[in-house]
Amino acid sequence: MTMIAFQDMPYVRPDMEALKAAYQKTIEQLKGAASYEEAKAAFFVLQEAEEQRATMAVLCSVRNTIDTTDAYYDGEMKWLREQNASLIPLRKAYASPFRPQFEAEFGKQMFRLIDAGLKTSDERIIPDVIREGNLCQQYQKDSALAVTEFRGEQCNFYGLLKHMESPDREERKEAFHAWAALYEKISPQLDGAYDELVHLRDRMAHTLGFESYTDLAYLERRRFDYTKDDAARFRKQVKEIVTPAVAAIRERQRQLLGVDKLRYYDEALIFPEGNADPEGTMEELVRKALTMYKEMSPETGEFFEFMVKYHLFDLKTRPGKRMGGYMTRFPSYQAPFIFSNFNGTSADVDVLTHEAGHAFQGYLAMRSIPVSMLSGSTSEINEIHSMTMEHFAYPWMKSFFGENSEKYLTAHLIGAISVIPYMCVVDEFQHI
Repeated sequence: MTMIAFQDMPYVRPDMEALKAAYQKTIEQLKGAASYEEAKAAFFVLQEAEEQRATMAVLCSVRNTIDTTDAYYDGEMKWLREQNASLIPLRKAYASPFRPQFEAEFGKQMFRLIDAGLKTSDERIIPDVIREGNLCQQYQKDSALAVTEFRGEQCNFYGLLKHMESPDREERKEAFHAWAALYEKISPQLDGAYDELVHLRDRMAHTLGFESYTDLAYLERRRFDYTKDDAARFRKQVKEIVTPAVAAIRERQRQLLGVDKLRYYDEALIFPEGNADPEGTMEELVRKALTMYKEMSPETGEFFEFMVKYHLFDLKTRPGKRMGGYMTRFPSYQAPFIFSNFNGTSADVDVLTHEAGHAFQGYLAMRSIPVSMLSGSTSEINEIHSMTMEHFAYPWMKSFFGENSEKYLTAHLIGAISVIPYMCVVDEFQHI
């Protein structure tokens, strides 16, 4: 497809019947191919059809997360989910007698991904797959629509974050309580969805022959190279080595803040006079990021110019917008996309480095790797691209934070270390 700006990209419902016919034809061609070249040609014809479907699906998903109240894209997401599930029987039939030749040219990871897809999908769980997606979508929508009044201002979760870093301890505490109350207000919906998801996913795992959902989830996330035991050993090392280091950092933070005990509403404030906030509007921060990436390397400069030229961002916090941030891609355009919720804190700059790290990987991979499924990294290494870019950006932080750049770097390093035990807690909870 000819590259155009994100806002001009047309969404057209994928022709699922045509895609199913393409699957059937490719399956027959792969099974009956007289040569590897013939089989490879059939594979790439199907890949192009899949990329077109995926591009429309991602475009729909992005616009749904930008405005969860948009009834059209809300409905399209549900339709796409049902239609995509109907492809499961066809995808399970995928096979080729030329697997050794495919692996010789494109590597073994290609069929590791295909095999994992075969093991984690089945006609028997189609209704559960559709229900799982609908529950996740509703969970995100309920979170996005939650608002509260804080000191005369209508705030969503992201609107409270800046108050949670206030040098005024009472304001921080009040903001945390408002955050908790906001979750409590929507807890019946969130708890109901979460509880149903736990049982639904457990049932899916057992239907597919897995001992637990954990085993299914490892394959769904394409976690091939380490096991539950490896993860447990890593958590044990973190508890023994990293956690005491973080405790020492927190004790120094308590002394610096001059409080009797470091409480949950104190942890976000690193400096008593206030954390480093970026200087400039959202547009100015993007321009500073463009200068940074041009100076960093020719490749990063080309990449970020592409992002800016085609408006491949949605960064502003708005009512009804999904929480969080992510990077995704439009395969047919070979274009990454960055979604976030700016809130006036240093996290805004982190988006322009972290999510841009993901996007840079996608930008390069889509242009250099012919097999589409191999251009996206798996969850085992995704964060290496993003968090490394955060650190690569250190020499340019003065342009974002001015005289407070050292404060930012200090806080960022503290965050990079202290987040590790937290992530391990989440990881252990998810395993359980």
